[in-house]
Amino acid sequence: MDRKWSPHAVLVDMLRRGSTSVPVMLFTEYRRLGLTEGEVMLLMHILVFQEKEGTPFPTVSQLEERMSTSAEQIVQWLQKLVRGGFLSIEESVNQDGLRSERYSLAPLLQQLAASYLDREPEGADEAVEEAYDNLFQLFEREFGRPLSPMECETLTQWLDEDRHPESLIAAALREAVFCGKLSCRYVDRILLEWQRNQVKTPEEAVEFSRKFRNRGLLYQSESGREKEGSSSFSFYNWVNQG
Repeated sequence: MDRKWSPHAVLVDMLRRGSTSVPVMLFTEYRRLGLTEGEVMLLMHILVFQEKEGTPFPTVSQLEERMSTSAEQIVQWLQKLVRGGFLSIEESVNQDGLRSERYSLAPLLQQLAASYLDREPEGADEAVEEAYDNLFQLFEREFGRPLSPMECETLTQWLDEDRHPESLIAAALREAVFCGKLSCRYVDRILLEWQRNQVKTPEEAVEFSRKFRNRGLLYQSESGREKEGSSSFSFYNWVNQG
């Protein structure tokens, strides 16, 4: 290091060179795309050469100087990246008729975007299956018997179609047990009433139920799953009726 430069001055000079923008998805998706750490590092070096040093087509020798691997390995990685559709080589001719080449990372960005869009949320399927299992077991335990196919379908509709949270369904079941009404239809009535009144959490459900009982309100007993065209309905006492 030049003695005239202090450590602080050296650091400031390095910071002035700026930074390189690397897509976050390159780190989150590269394994899914079948890329190795070495290939990702090679891509990042090419990016730095292009963005910060004005070198659109760095040579193998230039890349080798910065990487702890052989020129032969770099060539193999470059060939694999081109064949795999992660890197392309573009040719251009300037006004003087001189040809030049550059690496294009556009194919990589396209693959990253496609991989991200195709990705299923990690653990989503497992979480849904666990919610089903938990509710089925909870209902069968409270009912003291296996659920019928119709009841299983109702539970599935609450989760898949109505988008009721698992915790809210469990709270509605507790309310039905408290009222001594062990049926999925009664639980459905409770969920419908809560939905109409913007009850979204178990805590809000407890407070709403308390006020509902204190006021002695009646509510429509018809399930939201009644056949279309039915014009008759009755009003149901949430606490005292069956």
